[in-house]
Amino acid sequence: MHGALKYGLIFISLFLILLGVVFLIAGGNAENYVTGGVMLLIAFGLLGYMYASARTEATRPIKQEFHVTMGGSGELKEREMTCRSCGGPLKSENVTVVKGGLMVRCPYCGKAYALEEEPKW
Repeated sequence: MHGALKYGLIFISLFLILLGVVFLIAGGNAENYVTGGVMLLIAFGLLGYMYASARTEATRPIKQEFHVTMGGSGELKEREMTCRSCGGPLKSENVTVVKGGLMVRCPYCGKAYALEEEPKW
């Protein structure tokens, strides 16, 4: 619901509540009670409508799409990994992530060491 319409309906509802209470207090005859009651019903109906429309706007699902492109910071080259100690070939199964770093365990000699990124310069 737009701001101006929302505040206009709130103003009208409060005005009808005020008039309805005045008619009920003035009383005197059945017409005043009926008029005051009808005004209060209309005012609370408007407030209920605004509350229900605000709830449906707040719970309406929002469709979002994210398009992410990932890339390396430099030129990426695929190369075969070999163990520092024995020179045996290493596979991706031999690499694990430990505390945010890459660790390699050689299946041939059992040596474990951290992989370090080579400088780009």
